[in-house]
Amino acid sequence: MDSNTKSDAYAVWAEWGPALRISREERMAECFPEVSEADRLAFLSEFEIVRAEIWKVAEEGAEKRHTKEAFEKRMTDRFPWMKREALDKAWFLANYYAWHEGYDKR
Repeated sequence: MDSNTKSDAYAVWAEWGPALRISREERMAECFPEVSEADRLAFLSEFEIVRAEIWKVAEEGAEKRHTKEAFEKRMTDRFPWMKREALDKAWFLANYYAWHEGYDKR
């Protein structure tokens, strides 16, 4: 399996809005039927680690303390499979969480 598939799977995992009415497991199976269930479950576990890293960046103030380029380097150093759409979603989430929780006000 190539890193594009994993990156695309993260973009689906990170969806908001009406997509959240469908479980992540179900969305992943529907969008990536060619990926084995074991691999999809492994993705889900790793995406939780990605989420934790995004929260760390948010707690640090996100764009108040980091450039997008520095954030992307941090993420791709840890998760080399992340491509443009995944990185953009992760950056959005870090900034949203920082704003929503007030971490950007520190």
